[in-house]
Amino acid sequence: MRSAVARVVVLALMILPVGAIAQETEDGADEVRARVVEITPAEDDAAVFFDGRRYGGTVRITGHSTGLAVIESVGLDGYLAGIQEVPFSWEPAALEAQAIAARTYLSWTLSRGRTEAGTRYGYDICATDACQVYAGREPALAEGGDRWLEAVTGTGSQILVHEGEPAQTYYSSTSGGRTRTVSDVWPEVDLPYLVAVESPGEESPFADWSWRLPERHMERLLQEAGLTQGGLTDVITTTTDDGEGPWTVTVRSEDGEETRTTWEMRGLLNRAGPDALSPMLPARRPDGPRYPQTILSPTFVVDRIHLPLPSPVGHMTIYEVNGNGWGHLVGMSQYGAQAMASRGASAAEILSHFYRGLSLVDAPELVPNTVEVALATGRDSVEMEVTGPVTVSVDGSEVAASDLGTWGLSADQGSLVVSSPVGLGLPPRLRPGVIGFENGRLVLRPELTAAAEVSWSLVIDGQQLAAFGPERVDAGHFSIPYPIGADSVELTINASNAHGADEVHVRVGVEPAGTDDG
Repeated sequence: MRSAVARVVVLALMILPVGAIAQETEDGADEVRARVVEITPAEDDAAVFFDGRRYGGTVRITGHSTGLAVIESVGLDGYLAGIQEVPFSWEPAALEAQAIAARTYLSWTLSRGRTEAGTRYGYDICATDACQVYAGREPALAEGGDRWLEAVTGTGSQILVHEGEPAQTYYSSTSGGRTRTVSDVWPEVDLPYLVAVESPGEESPFADWSWRLPERHMERLLQEAGLTQGGLTDVITTTTDDGEGPWTVTVRSEDGEETRTTWEMRGLLNRAGPDALSPMLPARRPDGPRYPQTILSPTFVVDRIHLPLPSPVGHMTIYEVNGNGWGHLVGMSQYGAQAMASRGASAAEILSHFYRGLSLVDAPELVPNTVEVALATGRDSVEMEVTGPVTVSVDGSEVAASDLGTWGLSADQGSLVVSSPVGLGLPPRLRPGVIGFENGRLVLRPELTAAAEVSWSLVIDGQQLAAFGPERVDAGHFSIPYPIGADSVELTINASNAHGADEVHVRVGVEPAGTDDG
């Protein structure tokens, strides 16, 4: 193994830019200090794994004083295919409406220029529900993903425009029967096409929701949220007509009162609820599971109720919260779109209902060709696994072409410390290894000198079994379960990567005396 390690270190030093530092780690990997690492799948079915999800674009990792940033550069359709917002079993028209709304929102986001964080880290849009929920290749590979892909590709470059520019097409899960005018949720925003409309027939578990708390528990919740000064005396909700401003909640306590909009109150109580009353909040739905949040939307009211009790107690004070919908409720209701599609509405009809006065146009000049998506920022360390061959560049210099293996990256004073896979750039070599126990089971433990696609087949007591693999395996020992009750086992293992291949045969009896790598 020492000669293989030496070759790895020499290879890396030869192709790294001047000033880069390389050193051999204890496990034989090559460690490099750098500023930027890019990992690009070299084939259509190759992917980069990060946080358990597959990504098919170029994944860029950069070092900053605040930690590591992980950004994927992906084509437009690839980005939209990774949007994970609605069930793919829904009606085609609902999926098409979602695809157009998502494409429009992306185009609007990019037309504004990057945010401060986007400029610092080099991305256009984030991958969370703060922007649009993006999950790489996972949605397209899920059941029904082909239906979502068809909705994406079938709507081409269609977007909604207002006065010739991409519209701000907000959408959320469920309205509970009626959406909200945008200025009634965010008073600083005034857009004529984001007004309240009816949204009947939503078959969503979040169309209506409610929960109750005894007075002492509501007091604890509001204290945790920083809204009471002394003992709680009352909570009052003030509602308005559409377009007349936000609903508000006033919390009265012994030493004063605090008033917040229902949208602001939603944020405060969603943070405070699990901390103050984790056994009770989020509350349980009538069908058993918990609601996803303490307060689901800005459409809710709080009532103070006195429940009669036998003497001498007299009554018990509780607070009841009743609400509708999940999300901000501005723009398109996704469950409302599905309800309309189920009644025969087209995607264009759905969009014109929820976004008033906009034009649906085919505008390739207004949509991006590629999108820079922030998968993570501020990380201390990350691991990147790959399936299929990838090309890796460090500070602009290619250090791996069509290679396999897990790359480890950590932050250090604004730069990256990059740990490459053991055996990078080398063909795999197999060693029969040993027999041992793992989690109480007898296993065979062959050794692999470089990451490779590995497959193996077993002959047990003279009978051929089906082959397993190929699976990507990092360098080192890996485990193959030893069949219980078998008198003799013949194992054939194959390993291959872009630089070569190897095969080994292992024969093991009831009382194994060793191995034979014929």
